[in-house]
Parts: sequence; structure tokens; C-alpha cells
Amino acid sequence: MDAHRSDLVGHYGRNGSVADVILDALRQAGASVEPPIARSTLAGADEFHLGGAAATAAVLDAMGLSADDVVLDVGCGVGGPARAMAASVGCTVAGVDLTPSFVDAATTLSALTGHGDDTSFRVGDATALGAADGTYSAATMFHVGMNLPDKTAVFGEVHRVLRPGGRFAVYDIMRTGPGQLSYPLPWSASPATSHLATPDEYVMALTSAGFSVGAPVDHRELVAAALERTAAHPPAVTLVHLMGPDFPTMIGNL
Repeated sequence: MDAHRSDLVGHYGRNGSVADVILDALRQAGASVEPPIARSTLAGADEFHLGGAAATAAVLDAMGLSADDVVLDVGCGVGGPARAMAASVGCTVAGVDLTPSFVDAATTLSALTGHGDDTSFRVGDATALGAADGTYSAATMFHVGMNLPDKTAVFGEVHRVLRPGGRFAVYDIMRTGPGQLSYPLPWSASPATSHLATPDEYVMALTSAGFSVGAPVDHRELVAAALERTAAHPPAVTLVHLMGPDFPTMIGNL
């Protein structure tokens, strides 16, 4: 593993079982962890991106998935979006992530929520997905591009594993103006692993990779509303449990 990938795994990963951390937090809050666990019980942590479940729903509405779809989730985290896709339309979802502890947690949580058969997860690199050409009918990427120095290469690999006419939805944090960033941020502790790009740069990278690209959609109002709801009604388990005590500082800098 090169230094960049090692730094990313170190930033996102943690010692021990991420699933155990989540389940222990739920137990301490008095929530039942007996299977099947409702996906909503995990919602404070398993939707590992700004806007949470509301953002996932917006992306899925735009994609128009059906039960016949076979979906790839690039940078699947602990599997929340994959489970949301499987639950909402009955499709099959395969997730790939660089962080082994997240993949282990995604597998465990899917089994506990009754999605062990329609989701699967493995450790892998977005630049070398290891799937045959045309394997998937659709693909998603939630909050991954901020860590990708060569977005065109990753998008080209996604394009390769999609069938002709396949859909690819990217939901990322993007740069909308000039200025210096303050670290740590949720995706990076330092500039070394932070690769923010503008919407126009994403469009260029996707087009270069072979995609026909729709107009970027600004979801900042959706995110702000979701953050307000979380602040008003804190869930039993949150991203602080996954990312540690520095996470409030990361969000403040963001």
C-alpha cells in the first residue's frame, strides 16, 4: 500500500471493531441490538456523508434505480447507502472501500439489518476495482472524491465496469470558492490527502472518462437542514463514535 492509501486508512480506520463501537453506543443509549435492527436505528452513523439519509434519498430519486439493477458503491464506508438502495428498490449492491474496518462493519451491520443477501462488501481500491467490464448497471460514490488525486482515473475505472448506458451518481464535497482550508477536516487531517475540486473540474474529469454529464446539483440547503435536525435531536450513535473526539472540530472547520 502506498503512503497516500496508508494515510487514508489511518485517518478513517480505527483499532478494533467499528461494528462493536456502533453497537455498544446503541446499547448504552438503551436501544435494542437484537436482529433484525431497524436501519433507522443506525442512521446517525451508517450514512457516512453530509445530509445523511436525506442526501442518500435525493441521490436515489435522481438515479431511478429498480429491482433489476446491480449497483456498485465506490467507497462504501460502513454500508449505509448500500443498505438504503437495497431496501428502497430491492436491487443488489456491491460495496468497495479501502478501509478494512469499515468493510467488516458494513458486512456485520448488513447481516444484523437483514440485508446480508442483497449487499456485499470487500476491501478494494477505486483505481483498480477488480470487476469485469460491464459488470454493473449503476454506480454511486458518496464523499470519496475529496481524497482522490486523480479523479479521471477513478471515473474511467467506474466507466469500464458499467454496462453501456449505466448511471453513475457522485455526491461529494466540492470547492465553490477560493481560500485556505483549516485542518483537520472530516476527510483529511492535512493537505496531503485532501484533493478538493470544483464542480467544473468534476464535469471535466467525468467527461474525460467517457461519461455524459448532467448539470451539477447544489445540495447545501439539504445538508444544512439535516445538520439542524441532528443538532436538535441527537441520535444514539453518531459519526463521533466512528471518527473520534476530533470530529466536532472537523465539522467546525468544514
